[in-house]
Amino acid sequence: MTEENKDNVEEESTELLEELGNLDHAEEEDVDKSLKEALKEKERFQSIAQRAQADLVNYRSRVIQEQEELRRTVKSGVLTRFIGIIDDLERAISEIPDTVEKGWHEGIQLVLRNLENSLDIEGVKKIEALGVIFDPYKHEALLYEKTSESPEGTILNVIQNGYTLNDKILRPARVVVAQEDEIEQKQEDINEESEKSSD
Repeated sequence: MTEENKDNVEEESTELLEELGNLDHAEEEDVDKSLKEALKEKERFQSIAQRAQADLVNYRSRVIQEQEELRRTVKSGVLTRFIGIIDDLERAISEIPDTVEKGWHEGIQLVLRNLENSLDIEGVKKIEALGVIFDPYKHEALLYEKTSESPEGTILNVIQNGYTLNDKILRPARVVVAQEDEIEQKQEDINEESEKSSD
């Protein structure tokens, strides 16, 4: 090989090495770029998976809550029907004529007591109303009766018993509420004014 050929071969080798170096550098940049894109995609898929998992957990808890609410609603509906039966039995007992055998009367009372006990086991409680102050959360005022014998707002009579289920109102007690007699109130006001003026 001649000197000139040697120089050409060296030049070509140097050019090839430079091209290979440029290629290696370009490939390295491509690999880095691909790696960065792959990491971004991994993070995106990981985020999607985490959101999907959170959605599943939320869905499960929502389904459990809806099922529990449905059970409570069905239970309330069934127990409310039994409360209607109690009302009917109480009316039947109050209207039993004296000519009916004592055994029949006691039998109906026994059925009523058993039904009340069964409801009590399920958490149904009767709302105490007679003689207490009217509470719009527990009571429904059907009538107002003017009286001076009881303080205003006192329940004088229970028309229909109310019931709760675990402190939730199934049916409010329907009641008659005392209302202050205006004539007597005016008379008391007049008496008070005359006593003040005479002093």
